[in-house]
Amino acid sequence: MANSVRAVIADDEPRARQFLEKLIGEQEGIEVVGVAKGGAEALTLYHRLRPDALFLDIHMPDLSGLEVARQIARAGSPAIVFVTAFDRYAVQAFEVAALDYVLKPIKRDRLAETVRRVIEEVSGEGAAERGEKLRAGLESPEMTKQTPVLRRLPVRHKREVRLLDLEQVPLIFSRDRLVLARAEAHEFLVDYTLQELEQRLPEGQFVRVHRGALVNLDAVESYGGEDGVLVLKLKDGTRVEASERRAAEVRRKLR
Repeated sequence: MANSVRAVIADDEPRARQFLEKLIGEQEGIEVVGVAKGGAEALTLYHRLRPDALFLDIHMPDLSGLEVARQIARAGSPAIVFVTAFDRYAVQAFEVAALDYVLKPIKRDRLAETVRRVIEEVSGEGAAERGEKLRAGLESPEMTKQTPVLRRLPVRHKREVRLLDLEQVPLIFSRDRLVLARAEAHEFLVDYTLQELEQRLPEGQFVRVHRGALVNLDAVESYGGEDGVLVLKLKDGTRVEASERRAAEVRRKLR
């Protein structure tokens, strides 16, 4: 359809996914160009298709809809609608953060109103402005409480998004303004800042050794002072120096 809003939907429940696709297909001015069965696939489709809008189920086992949105908001954003089963506290959080949502079971009239707003939003403001609004909403205290700790790390691999088990990742570091995760003898692009990862990774599993690196404590084989500098030797043979400012904290967490 010419000039239609291009949408991707993501839901791990087949019936819910099919029903949402059917209802959106009944609306004018919007078309579904991609369907994802989970959060990682939703990110892959986003990077591949660059849709105008995303309809994201909140609770998906691999990567939540909120987590998908957090990654997408970094580079501007499509219009995003969260789909969720009723939870009084979650709904209050969405309303306080001014994030758009529809409740399951989805009703035609409610979805029609949402689609109308999405079309207006896509035609009325740019991706950068939407990204700023989305970031502000997701970073509000109400939404922060709704966001779970990261159990797997989303990374870009070729044209897909992979989810790495944290046990696979000995080191996350920045280089040339990019954040990279080392795993399986490869380096993968990460769409988080190191500061965000400090807040989102499980407490006590990684330590910030200097401004540009996080080390998985379970990946440390040995550590010690060399010429007055604390050096960590990882099981894969990597040597990482801790900054003077962070050395005491690193030692404390390694004990």
